[in-house]
Amino acid sequence: VLHHLHRLLRPFLLRRLKAEVEKDLPPKREIKLLIGMSEMQRMWYQNILTKNIEVLNAMSGNRSQMHNILMQLRKCANHPYLFDGAEEPPFTNDERLIVHSGKMVLLDKLLIRLKS
Repeated sequence: VLHHLHRLLRPFLLRRLKAEVEKDLPPKREIKLLIGMSEMQRMWYQNILTKNIEVLNAMSGNRSQMHNILMQLRKCANHPYLFDGAEEPPFTNDERLIVHSGKMVLLDKLLIRLKS
């Protein structure tokens, strides 16, 4: 049955065995960097905390409320433009997209360095 299924799926899926994959690749290196937030990120982060201060102080919020707050903070740490109303018009793909996120600033520097 499994052999029949593989034969049916072969035209649609790329299936490789471990023996077929390049083994000479160097081991993956993971480097964790602590990156500061942009001014806009700090403002949004502070607003989220202030808006939810009662829930955080009382710790009376249910689990889903706390999870929602943490997800909002996580979105802010990724990029403030993930929130509706964060990006001021005109909506363009310019330098503001980079400078309003600490992670994007670092990525921009890394890409320039990688290109050279």
